[in-house]
Amino acid sequence: MKILKKIVFTILMVLVLSSLGGYIYFDRKFTPEKNYLTVENESGNIPFTWLGEEKNVLLLPIHFPNDTVTYYLQFDSGSPSTVFYSKAIHKLKQINRNRERAKTIFYIGKTKIMSDKFQILNIGNDDDKNDTLKIIGTIGADVLENRKTVINFKENYMELNLSLEPIQFQGKLFDFNFKKRKLIIRGLLNGIEENFLLDSGTSAYELLTNYEIWEKLKLPNSKINIEKSQSWDNILTTYTANCNQNIQFGDKKIKLTNITYVEGFSQTQYSMMKLSGMTGMLGNKIFLNNCLYIDCTENKIGIE
Repeated sequence: MKILKKIVFTILMVLVLSSLGGYIYFDRKFTPEKNYLTVENESGNIPFTWLGEEKNVLLLPIHFPNDTVTYYLQFDSGSPSTVFYSKAIHKLKQINRNRERAKTIFYIGKTKIMSDKFQILNIGNDDDKNDTLKIIGTIGADVLENRKTVINFKENYMELNLSLEPIQFQGKLFDFNFKKRKLIIRGLLNGIEENFLLDSGTSAYELLTNYEIWEKLKLPNSKINIEKSQSWDNILTTYTANCNQNIQFGDKKIKLTNITYVEGFSQTQYSMMKLSGMTGMLGNKIFLNNCLYIDCTENKIGIE
């Protein structure tokens, strides 16, 4: 009997330590590095550009000091850090490279952004081969951290590093979670309160979720649109169907007309999503008729 108790106790300890070890692993893996950005001045209104007929990518124009050329960074709130693409910047003298890090200063509107520790990823296109838009990187959620931001999808502009809360949002804000530089908001979907990741990198979709929720909420006779796309190094297959739902954020109801599930995520990404308790990712498409105010000094958000 004592031996049995010891065996049971040992198994329980292994399970507890395995769970704890898994939590620590994912906690460390998805903890972003320090925010190295220095951000100065309010930007004013920054008109943004959409790439693709389905508004697949949201691009912000940037300028380097003493350079009249306009370059672009994809705005991706799902990326914890701002990065440059190695193949797109290798000829730019305005960016000083040191292996996988870069030092530079650039402007988005009137906002000055600088760092000597920008990450460099081995992706992108040679800037000479891109005749229309010179896309040289991604601006991530580090530009939102400890700052106030407006994303006006209705009128196609952003405002960065605001000093004051816009009048139209006063008294209309609700809480969100910005842990590990992931913007997670709570909303009521189909009568159930859920957590959603606000991810502007999934621009062309309204809601990316798992198969079970997709199957439950899609309209029975909906045509299913199947597409393949690339997310960083992964090839993903998306299945999009029509639905007729609302997601309520605070006192604001947002119409959900399409729902998508994805195949191709790594097991690590699925595990991260499960451990975080998130139902899915909200792309830009669901907010195309709205204006968002994101206050990362108080972790408050408003939707108008």
